[in-house]
Amino acid sequence: MSWFQNLKSWFLSWFGSPSTQPQKASVEPTPAVEISRQPGLNCPECSTRLVVSIQNLVNLDPVMCPNCGLELMIDVEKSQSAIDSLRKLQSGLDEASRVKENSGY
Repeated sequence: MSWFQNLKSWFLSWFGSPSTQPQKASVEPTPAVEISRQPGLNCPECSTRLVVSIQNLVNLDPVMCPNCGLELMIDVEKSQSAIDSLRKLQSGLDEASRVKENSGY
């Protein structure tokens, strides 16, 4: 057996024989994304649109579904970093509004 055949045998023993047919790449479906100008979420029980503002989240206000009565509460322990980020965002938005009012625009 030549050195090339030895190398080829070793290679095939480690990596297997090459496929004669090209493999198709699997394509994952793109998830549907809902775009809305009204902030909020759909009720997990009845799918009614629940309007939730940054202020509701920052104040840890419960969200009540007007259709089925489900009350959603924020898990403060798990959401603390998100709540802190929303507070910073709200503070920045408030400051931008003050600047805008004071500039006369």
